[in-house]
Amino acid sequence: MIKVWSIPIRLMHWVLVVAFVAAFYTRNSELMRDIHIEAGTIAGVVIAIRWLLGFGMRDFSSFRRFPPNPIAGVNYLLGLAKGKAKRHISHNPAGALAVYAMLALGTLTVITGYLSFNEWSFPHVLLGVDQIKNLHGWVANLWTMVIALHLLGVVAGSVVHRENLPWAMITGEKVRRLNPMGNRHDEIPDMTVPEFIRIRYIEEAAYYIAERHGFESGRAWEDWLQAENSIDTLIRNGELNYSQ
Repeated sequence: MIKVWSIPIRLMHWVLVVAFVAAFYTRNSELMRDIHIEAGTIAGVVIAIRWLLGFGMRDFSSFRRFPPNPIAGVNYLLGLAKGKAKRHISHNPAGALAVYAMLALGTLTVITGYLSFNEWSFPHVLLGVDQIKNLHGWVANLWTMVIALHLLGVVAGSVVHRENLPWAMITGEKVRRLNPMGNRHDEIPDMTVPEFIRIRYIEEAAYYIAERHGFESGRAWEDWLQAENSIDTLIRNGELNYSQ
């Protein structure tokens, strides 16, 4: 077993789930308007903290760990449909896109929700009350659709990779398979260095790789994979060890 998701990440995940469900259930009820507002406020706080942690953390929850890459996301989905997608300890490329989409749409939903319940705000002068409320509803519906697609991806990934992804978000742990075969493998080899040290090595290697091609845009994911493969090869060959 390897620790993947920290306690704060897991708590924020499930608090956001509860807040979203509460807000969705009360969205059309005037009697439960206060509950809807409170749920939206909680969701907004959680999303804001997640943005900050994503840029500040250096573990599996870091945005550096799963940079957005639409091409890699599409390739992963094609592999998933064939039952041959690569298993990822952190978010897979398609899951990464879903994470960014949910955070972005969640942010817009909270902002437009706040504006729709505060008719004195400046945007109402430009767009009008009804337009703000319609925008809030449209963004919220789009957010719901992305969440539904995310849940389908979680189910498909659990089946193809033979692991319980929701349970991993409860325990924070995933199984590291030491003898990979076929599509049942993950990113992490049999390590002789701590995972957080390994990530630092990969980050540094990816930086120098990017530097060699002049920090060309759109290559972040490829640079990371190349660096990861190089570092993991060194670890497997016993050429990169760590002593405390």
